[in-house]
Amino acid sequence: MTLFKLYPLIQALIIVIFFIRPIRCSLKTKLIISAILLVGTFKLYVFIFTGGNAMDPKLSRISTMFLSCLYFSSLMVMMLTIFRMCINGLYKAVRRNISKFIINPHSLRYALLSVIVSLLLGTVSVYNGFKAASLCSYTVNIDSLSPLADGMRIIHLSDLHISAPTTEEEIKEIVKEVNSRNAEIIVITGDLVDGEVEYLKKKTDILFKLKAKYGVYAVSGNHEFYSGYDKWIEYFNKGGIKFLENDSVTIFDNDYPLLNICGITDATAYKYSDKKADIPSAIKNVVSDAPVIFLTHQPKVADELSAISDLTLAGHTHGGLFPVLKSLVAAANHGYVSGFYTIGKEKMIVSNGTRIWAGIPLRLKTPAQIIEITLKRTNSF
Repeated sequence: MTLFKLYPLIQALIIVIFFIRPIRCSLKTKLIISAILLVGTFKLYVFIFTGGNAMDPKLSRISTMFLSCLYFSSLMVMMLTIFRMCINGLYKAVRRNISKFIINPHSLRYALLSVIVSLLLGTVSVYNGFKAASLCSYTVNIDSLSPLADGMRIIHLSDLHISAPTTEEEIKEIVKEVNSRNAEIIVITGDLVDGEVEYLKKKTDILFKLKAKYGVYAVSGNHEFYSGYDKWIEYFNKGGIKFLENDSVTIFDNDYPLLNICGITDATAYKYSDKKADIPSAIKNVVSDAPVIFLTHQPKVADELSAISDLTLAGHTHGGLFPVLKSLVAAANHGYVSGFYTIGKEKMIVSNGTRIWAGIPLRLKTPAQIIEITLKRTNSF
């Protein structure tokens, strides 16, 4: 966490020393460029000084969006600066002449172009980050599905990240869209909140209006452990959203088992509490005649479920956020980052997230999702 808090200083030093200082222009111009880039660079400190933190910024939606646009613009400038230094360094080494370069670090035109392009990309990314989720549909075939469950639909939400920048209207629109689908089951795979119950209750109460024939189920994500895990689990359970923390529930139709829905505590819970993910506990009460739908926040546990789960639903990755980062996010999650996967008999859907975390609110080619899954019996017509 200390390194996380020091990172803005490192980013600022790279920008000032290697991007701004070499530019051949007036001091006034350098100060203007510095102001634009450094305000965004120190976004984390602004969050802290205004009573929040990286996980839970106590700022309005507009303020968070503005700071985030500047932050990602400064981040892009830093990346372009490092790229320029690498290219020029290789060129100097090949030519054996330290005065040679391909990209001129002294050029004001290059500097302004870098800032403008970075501002545009930062603004578009943040706009997409706060954009409403779109409906994404999957049909999943399950061999052991009962004819009574053939055609059953599940709505999958994930990574709601309700916090200070979240508006009540956003949550109402999500609930309205989900309820309009009339699905039999609704599940939420973690990271529902960023902040305390007392602070967010007015917004999170709206989630209790979610309605499904067989209920609404959820599991914790890592962000619940930053926000007061025990209070949130108690609050949601009382409100009718049943958390399956190393637990399961079997869905019946007139005493006939249709589905087992299992869930585990977030895979990294042990780092922040005495809780931990426990797959054996989650499946100990399942009915063997019914398929297993497994809920987990982090998709990397899917490999441990390949002989257990018929359909695993996960989130956490936000789809990788943007193309360059996507491969790194995939590597950190055993290759699972977005969309549909098959692991043995297990099928898995990883959501891009229904909303976005205010700490990194950007998206490029990874739209927010409300996922609708239709279960089909294999060979059913």
